[in-house]
Amino acid sequence: MSRNPTAGFRRLPRVADRMTAAHHDLVAQSLAAERSGDAARALELHASVPALDLRSRHHVLLAQLAALGDELPGWVWARWAAYQVQRCEDLATETGTVQRLALAFALDNFHDDRLADCHADGGDPMRVAARVAGESWLFQQLLVHEMGGLERFVDELATGRLAEHAELARSWTGARLSGYQVGASLPDGRLRVHDPAADAWTEVLDLGARTLADEAGWVLGRLVPSGVDDLLMFDTAPVAVPERVARDVAAAPEPWQRIKDALDAGELVERRFLRADLELTTDVLSIDLLRIGTPPADLERVTAQLRSGRDEIPRAAFRVLRRAVDGDVLQSDAAHVAAAILQPGARKDARRMLVRDGSYGAWARWAELVHPPARGLLLDLAEASRAAG
Repeated sequence: MSRNPTAGFRRLPRVADRMTAAHHDLVAQSLAAERSGDAARALELHASVPALDLRSRHHVLLAQLAALGDELPGWVWARWAAYQVQRCEDLATETGTVQRLALAFALDNFHDDRLADCHADGGDPMRVAARVAGESWLFQQLLVHEMGGLERFVDELATGRLAEHAELARSWTGARLSGYQVGASLPDGRLRVHDPAADAWTEVLDLGARTLADEAGWVLGRLVPSGVDDLLMFDTAPVAVPERVARDVAAAPEPWQRIKDALDAGELVERRFLRADLELTTDVLSIDLLRIGTPPADLERVTAQLRSGRDEIPRAAFRVLRRAVDGDVLQSDAAHVAAAILQPGARKDARRMLVRDGSYGAWARWAELVHPPARGLLLDLAEASRAAG
């Protein structure tokens, strides 16, 4: 007899099955804290719900933001607001209604093969929907921008500090999805980006997008105001694509149709648009930080340890910081150093082991090459090193 499950959708165990009414109340309070910009309170409440995974990406993001405090640059607040749009499932709100519509569209048009596989395997479609809602770059872009989710959220649901810092997020309205070529990193935390539609190079805020592109540098992304020296930035980390697709999307009057056609034709691979390691304070993905901070000979072993549940990202980030203070990181890779110092665990270890007499100059030089909030954290190490001397 075949052990294969009967085809068809079925309900499998879910996190909600293990939650009590009190737990649901804590989740609601945590969500309210997120929407007010209070990451520390949201983290405390989130951690108090036994059914929730403390290794989840959401918990990691809360921990990173909580460790940074309230003094965040405007672009981090704007990215935080955009992330909240993805998490809004309140059907009684306009934002929640739009979120459901965008999710249904993304499932039907971009991730339909996953639903088909789920049906054939007798799986739970809610698991597919949850993954798409949490990881799909296509869903996020469509919801936040084309369907007006970000504008709705800041007008309807943002409160407290998040509402106070909503001006930059509002300025992102109308930014166009396009194809770009990512060029070289420049001094002062700038990145060269070529816009094929305008046939021109420009300089944008360098948060590490170069690590995401292949050798030729072609990506899909969306440039928005950063609030820093009139520079633009990618609203979220872009996605690497072939040159032809990037150029076609840049020239297309309907870029989403060109993306859909490329997916249908196999020019784009759907799984490339799923990211388990969403970032808010950098464009260097955690998995890339692992690669950057791990010796090639150890990468396979360390990656396996990561998959088994060991938190290898802070360790890799610490190795990047150690190489940086020892002078073994190129200046053009300053965005990697910025991403590393933004890891709370790596930062703690750096203060314990890399603050020493004579390292003030190295930390101060790296601070000059990056943007807040990483700049302030590197300056803290510099000042601690001076005091240690």
